[in-house]
Amino acid sequence: MTGLGGTPLNFILLTQYDGSIVGPVARLLGVLMDGLFNALSAIGIPNIGLAIILFTVVVNVLMIPLTISSQKNMKLNTVIQPEIAKITEKYRGKKDQASLEKQQRETQMIYDKYGYSPTSGCLPTLIQFPIMLALYRVIYQIPGYVGAIKEQFQHIVDLALTQSGFAEKIADLATANTMSPDKYNFDGSTTESVNYIIDLFYKFDSADWAEFNKLFPALQEQISPYLEKITEMNSFLGGINLAEAPGFKLSIALIIPLLAWFTQWLSIKVSSAGQNTPNNPNDPTAATMKSMNTFMPIMSAVFCITLPAGLGVYWIASAVVRTVIQYLVNKYFEKVGTDKIVEQKLAKQNKKRAKQGLPEINADGTYVRN
Repeated sequence: MTGLGGTPLNFILLTQYDGSIVGPVARLLGVLMDGLFNALSAIGIPNIGLAIILFTVVVNVLMIPLTISSQKNMKLNTVIQPEIAKITEKYRGKKDQASLEKQQRETQMIYDKYGYSPTSGCLPTLIQFPIMLALYRVIYQIPGYVGAIKEQFQHIVDLALTQSGFAEKIADLATANTMSPDKYNFDGSTTESVNYIIDLFYKFDSADWAEFNKLFPALQEQISPYLEKITEMNSFLGGINLAEAPGFKLSIALIIPLLAWFTQWLSIKVSSAGQNTPNNPNDPTAATMKSMNTFMPIMSAVFCITLPAGLGVYWIASAVVRTVIQYLVNKYFEKVGTDKIVEQKLAKQNKKRAKQGLPEINADGTYVRN
């Protein structure tokens, strides 16, 4: 008996996450996913794989302003860092208070000139982090957020609970799928208990369902239409069950981790081209980034082998959409040019300073004297 036990995210349950930050974001994204799935169903394509792809496109398009903001910060950073390096070199070895204060003032003048904050690059990441966690919540446990899929599992649960001793008989299957009856109640007496059963059934692979049919042979014919509907909803590329992990067995599902590796590699390559940072072999940061750029696509493939294929589809779609958006953003900044970005930032900064009654800043970083 296989299953999804032991995967990194197996602690996530169907019951919608109620965390104070990620929970509301997940529910909002869940509404989007549910709406997209229902829209596809309305035109006769009730497929969760296509819903995930559309979902990924919409979310990434909505995050374009963050991508542009992040890219602007990277462009500014390439201009700012050489100037900061000159100031650092100027005061190298000077530890007296006066020198430290001068260095700090001159450094701040550089930041003021460009309207730049050293922590500004963290903001897009801080905003995206809860969104990413919420995305995984939604994708990993689709039935918790997509009503049409949960409904099919609900029919099976209703039938299963008519069987005498259901909770006891299901114990081994539950334990094998990391949902020990010692921690989870499967008697169906509460809404929470019913959700746990749906959660468990969503973890089942074909071998688990075969074992379930042996335990409850009277239900096999009755649950068959619902399982067929679930399979139809979860089927992708003609034979990949999005609820199952591809694993290491030879099958069409292995295309998921392979594409995850390639699309992640391509996304990193395009993103690195947009940063346009000089290649310094003696820079330890550059060496670390190069290692990470090699390591991350490999990790993507490993994750997509061990996690449900639905997450792999999201991973691939997200990398493809990010690559396209990043390519277009790169082309935009190539056309605009770094000098124009600096000029725009300086004009914006001076407009802000004028409202505050502060002197304008010249392009060389000095202040305009009235």
